[in-house]
Amino acid sequence: MANDLVGDLRDIVERERARFEVPGCAVLVVADGRIVLCEGFGLRDLARNLPVTPRTLFPIASSTKTFTAALCAVLVNEGALAWDRPVREYLPDFRMRDPVATEQLTVFDMLCHRSGLPRHDMLWYAARDELTRAQIVARLRDLEPNRGFRQTWQYNNLLYAVAGELAGHVAGTSYEDAVRRYLLDPLDMPRTNFSVDVTRADDDAATPYVSASPGEPVKDVPHARLDLIAPAGALNSSVGELAPWLLTLLGLPVDGRPPLLPESVLSLMRAPAAPLPEDSPLAAGRPVGYGLGLIVEDYRGHRLAHHGGNIDGFSSKVGAIPEAGCGVVVLANRDGTALRDALPCLIYDRLLDLAPRSHGERFLALETAVRQGRDQSARYTTSTAGNLAPVRPPHDYVGRYRHPAYGEVAVLAEGDGLAGRYRSLTGRLDHRHLEVFTFLVDLGGVETPLPVQFFHDLDGDVTAMAVSLEAAVAPIRFERVPETAHLTDTVLNALCGTYRLGPLTATVARRADGPLVAMIAQGDFQELKPVRDLVFRFDQSRVEFTGEGELRTPMGEFIRSE
Repeated sequence: MANDLVGDLRDIVERERARFEVPGCAVLVVADGRIVLCEGFGLRDLARNLPVTPRTLFPIASSTKTFTAALCAVLVNEGALAWDRPVREYLPDFRMRDPVATEQLTVFDMLCHRSGLPRHDMLWYAARDELTRAQIVARLRDLEPNRGFRQTWQYNNLLYAVAGELAGHVAGTSYEDAVRRYLLDPLDMPRTNFSVDVTRADDDAATPYVSASPGEPVKDVPHARLDLIAPAGALNSSVGELAPWLLTLLGLPVDGRPPLLPESVLSLMRAPAAPLPEDSPLAAGRPVGYGLGLIVEDYRGHRLAHHGGNIDGFSSKVGAIPEAGCGVVVLANRDGTALRDALPCLIYDRLLDLAPRSHGERFLALETAVRQGRDQSARYTTSTAGNLAPVRPPHDYVGRYRHPAYGEVAVLAEGDGLAGRYRSLTGRLDHRHLEVFTFLVDLGGVETPLPVQFFHDLDGDVTAMAVSLEAAVAPIRFERVPETAHLTDTVLNALCGTYRLGPLTATVARRADGPLVAMIAQGDFQELKPVRDLVFRFDQSRVEFTGEGELRTPMGEFIRSE
């Protein structure tokens, strides 16, 4: 019977791997409380024809969140952390834009995604090699929420990064070291790690693959470096090393030792804390809620707790049905593949002796529709020009634009057109209509269009740009940064003096710390803020110095008198 089960499971995996055109995958199955399958299928490296083995390391992406939630729960059990204490009591500088969330947000709220803040994933994705986790925490105060605090469930990677940072803080170490101390070392998981570099240097690591469009062959892409948000998705592991973790999630002993996580911790993690949308086509069963680092569903009469992950070139799923003593782990080296969703359903049906269903066909149809829809949307976004001509020459847009949380976008001249650079993302800026462009960037091996709109003031000067970086809120507005390299001391000093318009006087001077200030006709001195060339903003007005010794203002043209 056991041999029949293992043979059936192998047949299911190979059939579905071929259906979903996944280069390689590793599968772990626990049935009746014991490991019945822990194997690799297909290739971890197509170019070198290297097979997937039980030792092959894969990024597990957001399946890391269950580890983060478990770490926090252990620290609560130890008394180092409290579920109901606000985050700001542990991290005094913590702030959200919503003052209610600032005062009341707890680690429990972060772990079950009910902060009111949408994903804002482009912030961390583009800044993976530039920011620190502490800097991410500092930028939360400038990110726009789209829901009220605790109003609804909204997935958020940034706040999982904060939860991990907080856990490391109260444990007196880093998040990574705390996970190793409390979870990985006790479960004997030495090769499981948070580092792309460590994983790539391993003698048995999977290569990431993506397919840009349906029907296209896969291509390899760089590993995504996830140190910045490690608590949300940076773990790399193998099915061999995830075996004790899956047994732990099932509340079972490992190598004869008592379960690492007590039932009180596991029950809390599996208890629905935030309701989930009921109409998700990717759900394995009927959504019940999101616990702590676990999605809870009713799967054909059985309570299923699981979490999946997707990152450039990889997909994962770790799930368990505790009352039946069974669980499944799927690790695959292809981006966004629904193989990770179909395989567990097919395997649970076999383990639970349920009538078979065509999960492979259903999930493949969904995956295909998602990929086709992405392509169609990209084509539509880049083609809706509307026959509306450009408003101004491209050079007028060249410059730097800044947002307090997202940082800086640079618009560059490229041939007769424009290009953009946002942290690690670069690409063309293709004109669509009027002052709207399409910023074409590579996201995990797939060219993705980001709509961009420029803005100008009443005087026609370009003042800002807005980029669609987060679908749940309005496009993110970046204010133009004045170019000041030409404003040397020599230039600024030459502008100082007295200017007259009949009996009216304008005085220009320099403040002790350097900037120009002016008093025009009457009132107090106000700072002259650079706009471009020798154009400045004066309070709510615009002034310009000319080569003929004039100071043009809303009151008229003042002539240099000395």
